[in-house]
Amino acid sequence: MPYSIFRYPLFVALLLITTFANTATAQRSCPAPLQGNAYDRQINRGTINQALFNEAVLYYTNKIRCGRGLPLFQPTRDVFNAATTQAKNMARTRIYDHNLPVPGARTLRDRLRAQTRDFRAAGENIAKNFVYILNGRPYIPAANCAFRYLDTRQPVPIHTYRSLAAELVTSWEASRPHLANILNRRFTRMGAGLGIDRRGQLCGEIYVSQVFAG
Repeated sequence: MPYSIFRYPLFVALLLITTFANTATAQRSCPAPLQGNAYDRQINRGTINQALFNEAVLYYTNKIRCGRGLPLFQPTRDVFNAATTQAKNMARTRIYDHNLPVPGARTLRDRLRAQTRDFRAAGENIAKNFVYILNGRPYIPAANCAFRYLDTRQPVPIHTYRSLAAELVTSWEASRPHLANILNRRFTRMGAGLGIDRRGQLCGEIYVSQVFAG
């Protein structure tokens, strides 16, 4: 589910002119592959590592930007904090929406303003998924969470930071409104966060927020 807010159209227009001038540089600057085994850690084991998830989402998102000749998103603390706040609140309240009944964090504007006033345009993609990698495939239910795929009878694995980020960004890329946020030339910064409702369906539901600002 995408959402965007914009302010100061004149500034946005000027930013677009600058972005076009930097396209050649963007084409030569692609994100380095994710290195290390940390990204293959299961997400529901112990404390959630929000930084690892943010880095993985940023990598797959910037691959799309690079492929279109756009400047890469920069990771900054303000949008990262806004995204993690939303993801955790969605999981806590079990409400899948851009606007939540949470004082001080009801809207994207509220969440960003709690972190910074340095933004002229902003947007958000959200997603809901499961701890286990079902990905629309038929599965055999199991009371103890030992799910198996119906066609292969193989155990259904738990998402890792890498697999979850890749699946989510692929789904956003396939959706025109979500992709519009990813490709928006007005946005220069990106942050992502996740929350897990361990009481949710299929042994855990995941709520994700991806915030953009420029």
